[in-house]
Amino acid sequence: MIINQGYLINRKSNTRQLESYTMRLVNPKDINQVVNLQELVYNGLPNKEVLYKDTKQEMLEDLYNGAMIIGVYNSIDELISYRYISFPGNSNKNLGNDIYLMNRDLDKVVHLETTLVSPDYRGNKLQTLTLSKAIELIEPMDMKHIMCTVSPYNLFSLYNIMSAGLNIRALKRKYGEETGNGIWRFILHKDLSNDMKMINEFHLLKMDRIEEQKKLIENGYIGYNLVRESKMIHYSLAN
Repeated sequence: MIINQGYLINRKSNTRQLESYTMRLVNPKDINQVVNLQELVYNGLPNKEVLYKDTKQEMLEDLYNGAMIIGVYNSIDELISYRYISFPGNSNKNLGNDIYLMNRDLDKVVHLETTLVSPDYRGNKLQTLTLSKAIELIEPMDMKHIMCTVSPYNLFSLYNIMSAGLNIRALKRKYGEETGNGIWRFILHKDLSNDMKMINEFHLLKMDRIEEQKKLIENGYIGYNLVRESKMIHYSLAN
């Protein structure tokens, strides 16, 4: 199923070549391409906490239970970017539990999971493009809540997600928190049935100021805007 087609810039070998791309859903039999791209990106990260690696088995199980991976393929059919979307249902993985959604709403939660772009194709706004296509796929599904986690040290991913209307609702250790070894993650949420309004009073905090943000969130504040240049997040109370 082809979702989108177009052109992008290939920066390989310090050149800027225009190249065609195709966006389509990844077939489970091609999951090794996803794993290989994840490993490539992870190995190039100076701060490994920015990316929590999904296992091949986890992704396959999710795919067979209705999850989707939107893949972007270059002109020679190599996977150069992907966005992973899952439907956690009533499982313990459901991020709705972290913001105290009612049990009846948990089946209406969709997770925006890992999103990665090959280093040779960065700068083409592929995170933004795959996000808009993911929301297009989600909208007809009668889901109510879009949720995801983002590292407090991942400026571009946080900016893209918040620009799509997701708000910071929690900040806690995830992915190993039961052993005390979790990594810090913002938990972001968008209610598709209700546009949240903020009151005029707000606080500004740098995105990596963990403890100050935790205190604000515990007092009912919601992060609703990120200024990319200063890395400052606006927090306010919902009206």
